[in-house]
Formats: sequence, structure tokens, C-alpha cells
Amino acid sequence: MKFNILGPIEVGAENAWLELGGMRTRAVLGLLLVNAGQVVPADRFAEELWPRLEVDRAIANLHVRVSELRRRLRIAGMAEGLVTRPPGYQLELGGHELDSVRFERLLEQAVSALDVNDAMTARLRAVEALALWRGPVLADLGDLPFVASEGSRLEELRLTAVEVRLEADLMSGRYCEVLGELAALTAEHPLRERLWSLRIRALYGAGRQGEALAVYREVRRLLADELGLSPSRELRDLERRVLAQDLGSRADPAPRAIGTDKDGWIAPTPQYVWNGTGHIAYQVIGDGEPDIVFVPGIYSHLDLWWEDPNTAGFMRRLAATGRLIIFDKRDTGLSDPATGEDTLEQRMDDVRAVMDACGSKRAVLIGYSEGGPMSVLFAATFPERVTGLVLFGAAARWTWAPDYPCGGDSEGMLAALEQIAQRGWGQGNTIEWYAPSLASTDSARRGLARRERMSVSPGAFLRMLRLVRDIDVRKILPAVSAPVLVVQRRNDRISRPDLGRYLAEHLPGARYLEQSGDHLLGVGDVGELADIVEQFVQEAASQPLETNRMLATILITTVSEAAASAHHAAAPSAIGRSRGSLVETNVQGVVATFDGAARAIRCALAMRAATAAHDFRAGVHVGEVEFRDGRLVGQAYELAHQVARLAGEGQILVSRTVKDLVIGSSLNFQEKGSHRFDGCGDDWTMFTVGG
Repeated sequence: MKFNILGPIEVGAENAWLELGGMRTRAVLGLLLVNAGQVVPADRFAEELWPRLEVDRAIANLHVRVSELRRRLRIAGMAEGLVTRPPGYQLELGGHELDSVRFERLLEQAVSALDVNDAMTARLRAVEALALWRGPVLADLGDLPFVASEGSRLEELRLTAVEVRLEADLMSGRYCEVLGELAALTAEHPLRERLWSLRIRALYGAGRQGEALAVYREVRRLLADELGLSPSRELRDLERRVLAQDLGSRADPAPRAIGTDKDGWIAPTPQYVWNGTGHIAYQVIGDGEPDIVFVPGIYSHLDLWWEDPNTAGFMRRLAATGRLIIFDKRDTGLSDPATGEDTLEQRMDDVRAVMDACGSKRAVLIGYSEGGPMSVLFAATFPERVTGLVLFGAAARWTWAPDYPCGGDSEGMLAALEQIAQRGWGQGNTIEWYAPSLASTDSARRGLARRERMSVSPGAFLRMLRLVRDIDVRKILPAVSAPVLVVQRRNDRISRPDLGRYLAEHLPGARYLEQSGDHLLGVGDVGELADIVEQFVQEAASQPLETNRMLATILITTVSEAAASAHHAAAPSAIGRSRGSLVETNVQGVVATFDGAARAIRCALAMRAATAAHDFRAGVHVGEVEFRDGRLVGQAYELAHQVARLAGEGQILVSRTVKDLVIGSSLNFQEKGSHRFDGCGDDWTMFTVGG
């Protein structure tokens, strides 16, 4: 239950607000809310709301309004909160929320963060506090005395929150972005010296020293004319420092490492988990609920995430929302190099290994950049482990295809990055693609050069680019059942906006946020991003779990009557070695499901090797299936049967979806034309599997 006074008075929840009656009934509630938890004497109600009536008649009116208010609160189960306590009435909110209390609590947190130079947290908390305001305090109650008094108090705090946000912006180097707002604010509140101080500092930081001094002269004249006073000592000292050019760098200040003990907080030491082929480094920050797993892109190093204030602030905001789990994928950062094959299903194993090591049964996945497609596949394959899915700067496929025109510009991007990896790695040259808005800034280029060198080797970067060129999880998108949020930056040159829009259009019920900024997480409005993600995580965690539907790779074999007995005897162990599940054994062969396409194909290869070629056929398909009463059902199951019936002697026949999901493996395929299946209007390209 929410009680809101920062605007017109409201009681209830989103889309279910109570009808509160007439103005006097709402005014009684307003006075009780302003004094929540305290007894408000009946005489004060009379003085405030019925000043022209005799006291007895005013109190009689009060009794009527309280009775009406109790009746309306009873609808929401809150009538017991309004109690009679001589000499008046008291409203106990219990665990219910009053927006003005939440606003003051957030403002205190913002001020505390500013005191320890944590600009990111200060800004996020101030923005969150200001977002609670819907208009003037108790805007629908007119000019009643208590409304004017409480409104004046809270408006002063609202301006303080604005100043804290602007102060944090200046600490983060956002000088130019706030100049227009500060000019308007100093015109609206000409006697508020802190706003003038912020404006002078913003002008100086933007390299406009002359204008900064002109603004100081303007406020000095204004104070003399209006109040007959000189500027405060702080403002005079600011002028002196501007004249002496003693306010530090005027643009692009060196980033402060939030992950150090300078602000009283140290990033936890990375830990390692064995994933079967190597060690994966991970960190756990926070201990709340729900779990949030951040799946990074190519650029990842657990120590470097905390060196950029914007990125570190975003991560710490996530850790305050739940328990944040971050890891370096194989071949990146602190994790071991990849050995042999490097497929999407192996990368899913990395996520599962990290979650298991942390004791995480379910989590919201945040798939960033190249980590997005694998996160989609994980969410579809293991719906019981995914509470929600956030995709940031991601794509279902990056390169152009006849049925995918939105990938038209990606080949040039990939070719340029390959050239950098071969001839200019570790010099910050990828900034033109990952953060073009900072390309002219030497400090930003040096920072990205360090990130290049520490995140990934040139050879590993080239291998990952080849993976990116082949990734295609478009057919998987409809199988994602978890709530999805797609975040896209308008100026992203790695994942252009049309790629993000495609994701949002083809993921069931996905929400879409498009904001300004580049591909790098910290180069954009991370405050807005944190607000949206925090709200999404909380809502996703409250959704019921549905696990009867999932993405699966289906293997169906057909053998001759002569080979059936031996095949049926060997099949269970072969399926088990490939981490599959035997679903059905029939006269002709077996049906099994797998959580990875490559594992299903290798199981089929093992079965074929143990059977004469003319006695064996197999079909493999990937799609969404459902278990009902222990039976496998769904269109994907029916299509898998049709694929199996098309297979020739000794053939393992797979659909294009299967082939697309085993990129990075050593499996060989030969195209065998296209086929239109019953119950499916599309033509499917088919492939046979080599040895």
C-alpha cells in the first residue's frame, strides 16, 4: 500500500488507487499523513479545515469525515490504521510506504554519498528521490495552512536534492550537460547561492572561464540590489580560485577508482571455480535477494570494472538491489584461456558453474554485448534458473542475411576490429567503435588501451570476432519465457539500434529502453539505466516460476530391426555420457533430449559409429518443448520426427537452427537443400553431419 503526498494525494497501488471522496475528507487524510504516527488533536483539525465554524460544529464535521475515511480505507484493509487517541486521531502506516518519508531517506543517502565523494551513488539516489515528485505537495488540497507549511519544508528539500544531483554531475565531469538547467534554476531561484556556485563551476569546467567570472559579477550585483549583502565567503573564494585557475582540470577529470578504500569500500577479491576445462574467475557483491548474474562481453576484467566511476556505480547499484555475481568468461580477464572448442553451450556451462559455486538457484541474467546471445540461449534452455533477462547492447545476430536486413552495417565493423587486433592492439584504437564520443579525449583512449591489453589477447579477440560473425539465435527468441528488458544505446556502433529493436520485437512481451550513449556501459546515462534495471529486477523476481516449457535439442534415431536390440542396449549410456535424457524407446529407435546441440550431435555420432551405416539414421532439431504427464509434446518435437524421417542411410540430418547453435565447434556439415515441414510455413535448410 502506498500513500503519496508529493503531488495530489493518493492511496493504493499502481492502477488501483482508492477513491478518497471530497476535498475535506482528503484534507483530513492529508493532515494525518503529514503527522503520520503522531496524534493530531481534534482542535487542530477544526482550526485548519473549518476555521469559520464553531468548534462543536467543526468537530462534528470531523467525525463524519473520519468515519467516511475509515470506510474507504477498509476497502484496502487499512481501516485499523486510523485510530482514535485522545485528544484526536492518529494514522499508523505500519509497513506501508509514504512517499515523502522515502524521499527524505533517499536524500540522506545521496548527501552521505556526496560527503565521501561517491558521485555515482549520490546521483543515483538523488534521481531516485526526485522521481517520486508528481507535482506540488498535496496539490489537490489548495492553500490550507498545513499544506503551505509542509509544502515549503519539502520544497526546500527538493531543491537540495536537485543541487546534490548537479553536484554529482560536476564531480563526474558533466559540465556542458548541466549548463542549461543551471541557467534556468538561477533565474527561478536567484537568491540561492549554491545554484550560482554550481553554475560558475560548470562554466569553468567547460572551459568558459570568462563566462564563469561574468556570472559571479551577476550574482554579486543581484545580492547587493535585493538584500544589500555581499556574496558569501564561499562564493568569493570560488571567484578567487577561478581567477587563479585553481579548480583542477577543466574537462575530463581522471576517473576515481570507486573500488578502492578511498570511499570506504573495496571490491571483493575474485574467486575461482573449475568448469570442467578451466578456471572461471568470479566476484560476489552484496548479500540480498534476488541474485543478479552479469554476463559480460569481450571486454571484461574483474579488477577493471571498478576503475570507471560510472560503471562501478552501476555495479554497486545492482549489488544494492540484490546479490550481484560477475565473472570473466573463458579467454578474458582473470579466467583461463579457452582450450579446444568454444561453443555457446560451453559458455552456458561457465554460467552454471559460477551460479552453482555461489549457491544461486535462480537469477536475473544481464547479457551485455556479445554475452547477450548466450544469455538468451541460457534463459530458453534453463527457464527454471532464470528469473528475468536484461539484454544491453546485444543482438540475436550481428551480420546481414536475406531475411535479416538490420545487420547490414556489421561486416564493416567486424572487419575494422579485426584490422585493429592484427596491427594495433592495446593502443586504444577500438575507442572509435566502442566509445566514439570519447575518441578525442587522450585520457579515455589511454584507459581503453589498458582495458584492451588486460581484457583479452589479440588472438583471443580474433577468435571471438569469428564467433560473433556466425552467431544467430533468432529462432530461439520465441522460446524465452522469462520477463525481458532490452536496453539499446542510440549511438552504439557495435550493436546498432535496429539490432536492439529486432530483439525487443521478437522476444515475447519484451520491454524496450533506448537511451543516448555509446556501446561501453559507462558512456551514457547509467543513472537512468540503473533505475530501470532495478525496477525490472524487483518486478521479475515477483513473477511465478513456469518450467514446463523449455528449449531442448531433440535427437531421434531410427535403426533396422536387426540392429534394434544392440542399439537399445547401448543408447542409455551413450545419452548419459552426453548429458542427455532418454525420453522414449520404441521399436524403431530412441528419442532423447539435450541441453546443447553439439552434445546431441556427438551422441548421434557415437551411436552411428557403433552401428552399421545402412542400419542407422538420425534427425536432430532444436526448439521449444513441453512435458505433459511425463510425455514430450510441442511443435519442435513433431518437426524433429519429420527431420528424422528425411534422413538417409547412415545420415545424421540436422536443421539450420542446430547448425547455428554449434558455432565454435569442430563439427562439419554439408548442406542438403531445403524442406518445408508439415505444420510450419517456412522452408528449413537441412544439413548432414560429417565424421
